[in-house]
Amino acid sequence: MLDWLLAGGTVVDGTGSPGFRADVGLEGDRIAAVGSVDGSEARRTVDVSGCVVSPGFIDVHSHSEFSLLRGVDVDARLRQGITTDLLSPDGFAYAPLSPDRLAEMEAYLEVFNGAPEEGWEWSGNAEYLAMFDGRVGINVVPQVGFNAVRAEAVGWDPRPAEPAELDRMRELTRLGMEEGAPGIQVGLDYFPSGHATTEELIAVAGVVAEYGGVYTSHVRGIRGDTEGGVKEALVVGRETGVAVHISHLFGSDELYQLLTDARDEGVDVTFDAYPYMAASSHLAFCLPRWVDRGPPATVVEMLGDATVRSRLATHIDEFFEAYVDRPENAFFSSLPPGPYQHLEGRPLTDALGLAGDTLAEAVCTLLAECRMRVLMVYRWYDEAKLRRAMTHPLGMVGSDGLFRGSYPHPRGFGAHARVLAHLVREKGWLELPDAIRRMTSMPSERYGLADRGVIRTGAAADVAVFDPDRIQDRATFENPRNRAVGMDYVFVNGRPAIEAGHVVETTAGRVLGARVPGRTYS
Repeated sequence: MLDWLLAGGTVVDGTGSPGFRADVGLEGDRIAAVGSVDGSEARRTVDVSGCVVSPGFIDVHSHSEFSLLRGVDVDARLRQGITTDLLSPDGFAYAPLSPDRLAEMEAYLEVFNGAPEEGWEWSGNAEYLAMFDGRVGINVVPQVGFNAVRAEAVGWDPRPAEPAELDRMRELTRLGMEEGAPGIQVGLDYFPSGHATTEELIAVAGVVAEYGGVYTSHVRGIRGDTEGGVKEALVVGRETGVAVHISHLFGSDELYQLLTDARDEGVDVTFDAYPYMAASSHLAFCLPRWVDRGPPATVVEMLGDATVRSRLATHIDEFFEAYVDRPENAFFSSLPPGPYQHLEGRPLTDALGLAGDTLAEAVCTLLAECRMRVLMVYRWYDEAKLRRAMTHPLGMVGSDGLFRGSYPHPRGFGAHARVLAHLVREKGWLELPDAIRRMTSMPSERYGLADRGVIRTGAAADVAVFDPDRIQDRATFENPRNRAVGMDYVFVNGRPAIEAGHVVETTAGRVLGARVPGRTYS
């Protein structure tokens, strides 16, 4: 007896192969049949003719974990067909950390994720992950977060790790891999990760390589020397043999050629990108490395020093000239309650006169008075660059979704639907089977997720059913929280999360582990 029979749809199975007409039967948490299932009995039969039946989408880069735990914006993920998010993007992690370090990290990451809710308590990876299993609407995949690893082993000091500290980083990385992480995430424009030397990265990546895992990097220099950061990531791959994945990479043909050349030399490298001409990060992104000498309280204290502000002025001006062409293209996404919150959705230049007479003065005042909790959207306009990123054969889709404030970047609410609507249907940049592959089997294979990302008998029943003519992202920069439309059914581990277009289940998610020889995971 099947639990669900999805009859008469076009199966696009996630492998990149052309779609084919077939019935799909679900039983328990598995796909029980693909093809003609005439004569099979099912508790529920749904006619999905005219619709595409695909694997649920896997988002390899999303800052969603606190949002998922709060139960807010879960439908925004489901309405795009997303059934799995990877945790610890950019190396951001809350475990394993001792109590004092955890408090510091919570303060540092509050701008991205908000503060933990009352009653959320954990003392290590296992307890942290236990908060997700069977309590959130989609699956999550743990990763080793290098920001936590370095904070715990070294602290926030801007110096290389000492030998004993390096051993501790290896130990913490091994612990995460043993607990099922498919790899390590590093974010080298954030801190304390950004103080790590290349040798430290090679050391922890060497541990990941022992497990056949992935070294995923927000490379050093995204806000400046991206090419240098990519080259450093490739050095880590060459020195350790670890698979390398680069987060949210947009660039020139020459930059991508570095990846192609590295693959020809034997480095297993891929990357992800999202279908928008805009980035998003905290306002502190514009500060030079020498300012990041401690947790937020230390940086806030430094920003109150007139001498520090004077030294920063030229650097801040140069950052905005290079990163967004002009400050008017930087918009406030999220601000804490207080005298500046009304600026959400407005350009940075609207803070002039309110927070300071010059750009640098306004930036320093905002960061100090808001205690670093200022999130921005940085818009750029280069469709050729977008097309290179979204169509390159080594690229997959990662939303880099953020869910804070009244005006979050729309990518968290629409990226995967936008791939189908804008890149496939409107632009014709991608064929539908290839687009789906980049959101399903490609990330599944990359991160060793057993039986995810494909429609085949015996695979996990993470399934999306959508109308290819109607699927549409609706989140815009003006109305970023609008949900996508066109997703008729979504199943997470065989349980209906969207049924006939309505969200009906938000607790079917599991913590998934990597495929490691000798061990079995969900």
